[in-house]
Amino acid sequence: IRGAAIATILGNILSTAICLWVYMSGRSLLRLSVRHIGFSLPIFKEIMLVGVPHTLEQFFSTASILVLNNLAAAYGGLYVAAMGISSKILSFGNYLYQGIAAGCQPLMGYNYGAANYKRLRSLIRAAILITTGIELAVMTVCGIFAPVFAGLFSANETVIEIAAMTLRGFMLTLPFVGTTSIVRNVYNAIGMPMYAFAITIVRQLVLYIPFLLLLNALFGYRGLIHAQAAEEMLCVIFSVFLLGRSLKKMEGKI
Repeated sequence: IRGAAIATILGNILSTAICLWVYMSGRSLLRLSVRHIGFSLPIFKEIMLVGVPHTLEQFFSTASILVLNNLAAAYGGLYVAAMGISSKILSFGNYLYQGIAAGCQPLMGYNYGAANYKRLRSLIRAAILITTGIELAVMTVCGIFAPVFAGLFSANETVIEIAAMTLRGFMLTLPFVGTTSIVRNVYNAIGMPMYAFAITIVRQLVLYIPFLLLLNALFGYRGLIHAQAAEEMLCVIFSVFLLGRSLKKMEGKI
């Protein structure tokens, strides 16, 4: 545990040092200088407007994980282990849509700033289609080979069986969660972080935690592992509806 903690600290220090070196060595169009360091209240407000919702988003996500783990613990240690394995495998699928959403965000901001809403709409549509297609492929592969992937993390046959079932339930979220992530990034890119925050509130507090409690009470462990998929289906409808209204308002100003 100590070694993992030290490795995490050293990794963060090294990545920060590399970023500072790039921006202070003249290898970038932007260059950091101690002489230009100062405080600007308008800039500070803009940073907080984006940063605070993101911080709260991480807090709500952690709270959801705590609820999920506590409910899973009632079924025994094997189920907790299986859920941990499935969560690790699911994270690889999450990285895919997160990368696409992050890569599109600057382009969305540029087109919004240029009032090119038609191109912005096309970019959003393409990002959603690409993300959904990739995540459907990942879901299919992981669903078919779930026992194989689970076996990479454990040799216990019971854990592998439970983890395979859990992984298949978790993977049902992938075709939906990518769209929600892209919509949130759109709002961050165009300077409307509170809309992104509203989606997070609906996703984590209004839907996910209540679904965890309700489906666990109704269907047991199977309900627990399908709670996120049920929540994401509703959240993506809310997100697309919200974004559609926002785009119509933008285009109406032209």
